Amino acid sequence: QAIALSTCIVAHNNALFALLVSNNFAEIKSNVFKRFSKDNIHNLAYADSVERFHISAFLLFVLAQNILEAQGPWFESFLFNAFVVFFCEMLIDIIKHSFLAKFNGIKPIEYSEFLEDLCKQTLNMQTEDSKKNLTFVPLAPACVVIRVLTPVYAAHLPYSPLPWRLFWIIFLISVTYVMLTSLKVMIGMGLQKHATWYVNRCRKRKHHLHFD
Repeated sequence: QAIALSTCIVAHNNALFALLVSNNFAEIKSNVFKRFSKDNIHNLAYADSVERFHISAFLLFVLAQNILEAQGPWFESFLFNAFVVFFCEMLIDIIKHSFLAKFNGIKPIEYSEFLEDLCKQTLNMQTEDSKKNLTFVPLAPACVVIRVLTPVYAAHLPYSPLPWRLFWIIFLISVTYVMLTSLKVMIGMGLQKHATWYVNRCRKRKHHLHFD
C-alpha cells in the first residue's frame, strides 16, 4: 500500500485520484450495501481509526522517497497530495457511516457512545463490553518506518573509517529511538487529556438528561 501510494503521488498525472477513487469505491461497495448491526458498525469505526495511523506511516514513506529522489521543488506538492489523501479518506468515511446509520437504524448519538468507549479504553477504565477493545498491531507501520529511515540515514552517513561510521549509525539509531519514544509519550498524554475531557463531558450530559 505504501509503495502504491508513493508511486501515485510522485506520478505527474491523475494516478493518485484514480487510486483513491478505486480504493474508496471498493470500500463503499463492500460496506454500504450490507446489513450491519450496532456491534459491527462499532468495530468498523475502530478499524477506520486504525487506518488513519497506517496512512500516516505510508505518507512518511512517501516523504522519505521525495527527500531521496525528488528533483526541484516538491514539498508543496507533497503537502497538497497528503491533504487530498486525508480529505478523501475522511469524506468517504463520512459518506459510508451516514449510509450505514441511515439504513441500519443507528442514531448519531451511538457514535458518541463509540467514542466514549474508546476514551475509557485510553484511560484504562472498565467498559461494558471488553470484546470491543480497539486493537492496534504496530508491526506493519513499524516496518514501514524502518524501511523509510534506513535509506535516508544511509545516504547521509559520512564516508569515513569503519569505527566512525559505526559511531554515527549508533548515534542515529539512539536519536531516532529517543525521538520516537518522546513522540509516543506526547501522543499518549494528548490522547489521555482528550479522553478525560470527553468522558467528563459525557458524564455531565447524562447527569443533565437524568434530571430533565
